Amino acid sequence: MTRFRAVSLSMIGWGAAILIITALTSLDAAGQLTRDERDHADSHEAGHDDHQDHDEPVSGQAGYGEKAEGGVVELSPESIQAADIHVTALKSELLPEFISAPGEIQLNQYRSAEVTPLIDAVVVKRHARLGDKVKAGQPLITLASIEVAAAQGELRIVANEWQRMRRLGRGVVSAKRFVQARVAYEQGRLKLSAYGLDNKQINAVVTGRIKVALGRFQLNAPVSGTVLRDDFHVGQHIKAGYSLFLIADEHRFWVQANLTPLQADHIEVGVPAQVSIGGYWNEGMVIQKHHILNEQTRTIPVRIAVTPDGKHHHAGEFVQVAIAAQMDNAKPTLAVPESALVQDEEGNWTVFVELKPGHFKQTRIHRGTTRGKKIAISGLAEGTPVVTEGAFYLGAELAKRGFEILSR
Repeated sequence: MTRFRAVSLSMIGWGAAILIITALTSLDAAGQLTRDERDHADSHEAGHDDHQDHDEPVSGQAGYGEKAEGGVVELSPESIQAADIHVTALKSELLPEFISAPGEIQLNQYRSAEVTPLIDAVVVKRHARLGDKVKAGQPLITLASIEVAAAQGELRIVANEWQRMRRLGRGVVSAKRFVQARVAYEQGRLKLSAYGLDNKQINAVVTGRIKVALGRFQLNAPVSGTVLRDDFHVGQHIKAGYSLFLIADEHRFWVQANLTPLQADHIEVGVPAQVSIGGYWNEGMVIQKHHILNEQTRTIPVRIAVTPDGKHHHAGEFVQVAIAAQMDNAKPTLAVPESALVQDEEGNWTVFVELKPGHFKQTRIHRGTTRGKKIAISGLAEGTPVVTEGAFYLGAELAKRGFEILSR
């Protein structure tokens, strides 16, 4: 009888292993003989072949026509595709060192804006509140101003004159009057635009949709984002330049890390970075490096743009940053992604080496340091084909085989 060594399930835990094994077994249940049926079939064939090995696995027993013997998993092409297994030849590469430093979340100044009136005004109505999600161009507040009322009246007058000159045409009026009417009209529009009115509001004055010049106008959101500040109340007299709203895109934020001058010398704009927020690592990239030391901390600020993760983060949060740096003494080394590593029954780190198409052998290696998304390894030759995606599936197949042996 062929003997099989049970594979330890310490790498994934008994609970998770049983779930995986149950799922894998259910996939290939169709077309397989049950244990009782197989034993019955074996006993029926015993008269024909007394030396038949009843423990030999039935075709497809390991799932999709798979076999797992002696640390080797055999998969059909269909199984490889279904498990999304990828094989990559090992190659030496220069892994970056990572410099750790404290950091702080900041608003992305390229995706945030303050809303301020350009003239003195009184708050008439609020259209957005703290925490609201707004889109660019959405009305935020209605204000009233004596200066705007006067400008609206002036524009209505010069707009009528300009329309009359256009109807008469250049052949009836002098060129000077024609140009003066046009310039007065354009200046009237520009004046209201300078006060903060958009084209829609200005056109309403020109076309007469606003019958009376009340001096009311709206300020719209210049960018899309979240209202982070709205420091005013209805009826308040607002001075020109007063910050009514702060709007920012909280999904696209910056992190400022403070490095020593020596650390900053090894950092270049464009290198990858990782930011730990609430125990979760987020990907980012260095986009700016200051050239002047902070007078208080004597450090050099480095700005990191963080890849959106769909979560809300707030300016002022303290984080931990790891920035890739190229050191002068760095040497090429073999490396694999973490998805390529699994542990064997003794807790040793292993990878699955492709012996030939469809045949993968679990092979022990020495795990080195982690550098970003790669882990340095040793114990294999450069060019060895190893499984970089799908190793967990292969490990589960070995665990499944061991569980089946134990259950007999």
